[in-house]
Amino acid sequence: MSESLLLEHDPVDQPAAADPVERSTWSALRIRIGRRFASRLWDKALKDERTTLYAPVFPVAEWIVQNWWPLLNELSLSETLPQRAIDPRQRKWIQRHCLRSADSSLLLPALYIHHDGQSLRAEWQADEQDSMPNMPGEFLERGMAELDATATQDSLAEFVNTVLDRVVQVDDARVRDLKAHWKAIQAADAEERAFCTLAGRMGIDPYDPGEMNDELSRFLEETMTDPDNPLVRDLTEVARPDWVAEQWSWLARVGSELRLGASRLALPFEAPSRTFSPARYGYQLASEARAAAGVQPRLPLESVESIAQGVLGVRFRSEDRNHIPGHGVRAVIGRSQEDGDVVAAGRWPSREDSRRFLSARSLYHALVTTQEGPRLVTDAFSWEQKASRAFAAELLAPRQALLDLAPTSVADPEAIEALAHEFNASTWVIERQLLNAGVTLSSD
Repeated sequence: MSESLLLEHDPVDQPAAADPVERSTWSALRIRIGRRFASRLWDKALKDERTTLYAPVFPVAEWIVQNWWPLLNELSLSETLPQRAIDPRQRKWIQRHCLRSADSSLLLPALYIHHDGQSLRAEWQADEQDSMPNMPGEFLERGMAELDATATQDSLAEFVNTVLDRVVQVDDARVRDLKAHWKAIQAADAEERAFCTLAGRMGIDPYDPGEMNDELSRFLEETMTDPDNPLVRDLTEVARPDWVAEQWSWLARVGSELRLGASRLALPFEAPSRTFSPARYGYQLASEARAAAGVQPRLPLESVESIAQGVLGVRFRSEDRNHIPGHGVRAVIGRSQEDGDVVAAGRWPSREDSRRFLSARSLYHALVTTQEGPRLVTDAFSWEQKASRAFAAELLAPRQALLDLAPTSVADPEAIEALAHEFNASTWVIERQLLNAGVTLSSD
């Protein structure tokens, strides 16, 4: 169920603030998501909990406006959100999506807002005890929520408008810059919003010429006119600016060569509910596929191609097209309009277990995402790509089968290797399946 994000702020008189912008926007701020408060903290001086923060909110409004398009459209770079940056790309992502990045001198929660390819999400993290010795408090709340995208955008816009109203009489370059930036966002027509959505999905500020050069701008305006097109979405969720045009050209060429189109094949079972988590959806779909193909639920899978034939009723084949520019795209999947085969074309790994995993991920898309046209297997962490990984792992190495064969509740490397060999799957797949089943992994 979607929830709303509210930044509730009441003006507070703070005559000690020397900066007129700060003085005009000093507030009692509460950050509420549904019935929970991401602003709940332990006050070190009071030795008690509170949900209200006392701070100038102009930096928060600045952060929202500066990151508006990525904030509402960009995916996470990893399966779980980072506690801290480990490389420059991750650091920039955190700056775009974590509220605490608005101003390092303010006491703000580690609240992340990002898209997952299906919905807008919020996730907030508690602070480790004594991790912020120079701050007057530490945040206690931890949680995550699916957000109502329209209500959240309206809430953030109302917050920005209210903050700007409070500095309308302040003559300051920061205020003028924020007004101009916000005016550009609010004035965007449908065509410009589509352009900005694509840029934001790739983590780019569409108004920054240092990030949006003329070549990229021209490509997005002329080629990718519909950000809601599934294939466009798949690519822009994972593409980087330097490679997106070449990757799109590769897709167009391969799609034309293989005559890839939509795969409107009726499934012999009802697909799971999309209200499920990606993992649960993928697991249940894999179980249904095994059953429909007559494969016993706890036996190793002979081949992905055989189970695909049993479920789809047509041939499933792979095509080597290894020269994909850049990184992130693994394969494109669609139905050949020439021979009716379902085809996965892409960069096929040399290891058999890795090839089987990529084939299984491709089968996921053939089953549930290609009804309107070809789709991609990518390295992105969208809802769809995460579901495809869960599907592939469960299809190749069902958790219950692993539990039946695992000798104890603790699996050592030797046991993992044996299971990987038994199911012709990578040790990574076996480890993930065992962990998800509650088995402890031992390094001994």
